[in-house]
Amino acid sequence: MLTLLRAIFNIIAIPAIILVIIIALCTSNQTITLPQWQLNNSDIQRAQNILYATQQANTDAINLTLTEHDLNIASSYLLNRYANSRSHIQINPDFIYFRLIFTLANNLFGRYVDIRFQLHISPDSHPHIKNLKIGKIAIADRYAGFLIAKAIAYTRLNQYLTLFKQHLKEIHLENKQLQFKYQLPNSARSRIQQLLSPSIDADALAQYQAKLETTISRHNTVWLLSLANLLQPLFELAQQRSTTGNAIAENRLVIFVVNNYVNHYQHTTATQQYYPAYLYRRTDMAQHFMLSASLSALGNSHLAQIIGQEKELNDAKKGNGFSFIDLAADRAGVYFGKYATANLEQALKIQKKMATIKNYQAFMPRVSDLPEKLDIINFTTQYQSIYSPKYQAILKEIDRRIAASEIYQ
Repeated sequence: MLTLLRAIFNIIAIPAIILVIIIALCTSNQTITLPQWQLNNSDIQRAQNILYATQQANTDAINLTLTEHDLNIASSYLLNRYANSRSHIQINPDFIYFRLIFTLANNLFGRYVDIRFQLHISPDSHPHIKNLKIGKIAIADRYAGFLIAKAIAYTRLNQYLTLFKQHLKEIHLENKQLQFKYQLPNSARSRIQQLLSPSIDADALAQYQAKLETTISRHNTVWLLSLANLLQPLFELAQQRSTTGNAIAENRLVIFVVNNYVNHYQHTTATQQYYPAYLYRRTDMAQHFMLSASLSALGNSHLAQIIGQEKELNDAKKGNGFSFIDLAADRAGVYFGKYATANLEQALKIQKKMATIKNYQAFMPRVSDLPEKLDIINFTTQYQSIYSPKYQAILKEIDRRIAASEIYQ
């Protein structure tokens, strides 16, 4: 009997011990530094052109030539859709080197997973993976492709890559550039767009849209339409609809619907009447807030920060001037979207808070004392650059005010 118990223990314990060892070797608590790809407006536009090249209206073959810089900004843009992911890509004469860093939640083993591999591309064979390493574990080449494929199989990216592989006509490396050609039928093009967009529950969307339209129809036109008057009833509905399994998705959908209305995307809303939404009697603040909240709720908080800052810098050069007030609305939206979708506890908390708010000061602090309308000369004279201590001090003060808002307490 004792022998049988020992055998059973070994059968149960040995695989568990092996798994623990593997996890410990795959993860690390050592901070890993990679080159930082700070995306500007042109980088963002280039990344979108690469990832959304399938939007061409005809069925002609699509030819893309990508430099090392192109690959890195496209990867950075895409990974900004997912929290705590970084990458670095290098093009060599006959292979592309990838290094991906994923940050995990706090655990007993390690916070970081470091994945490195080479994608070899040669004229006489299909692209294949070599020298795969996950943390301290080196994977034999014959298993590398299988493991990567299995890892991707459990993500939406799998369908995206499968469509490309099915319709890929040509791929090769030349002069440190990746060149490839593919041709997608119209059905595949629309599927690609769906995969790059967030999945949406059509029935839930219809309910939130109906709630929004009812809210708009009851608006007293004597008063300006407060952004709080749009968000409050939709979060009330989210609180009614939410369970422990869908609260985050419900919050994301509320933000999506309100952003579509506030920024007046007519092709995505059936609302017949349109009234501009306001924060502190300013429509631009409401627009900044909701656009940033929408991006952040989709996992693009870093991208939202970049877009907001780049817009203000461009306004300083050739617009109405740099506005720390608009930038504050951007940062408040980023905080809001990120907080509302970070985890179940915060998702439920913000629903309860937002369902009973009285005004927009609950989520958007007063920032009227901040500088604005700074042309590039005045901005440079006063703040030198976005990296100066004086500029960073203002951002720190903005973030302090946002964090002190009622709904986060």
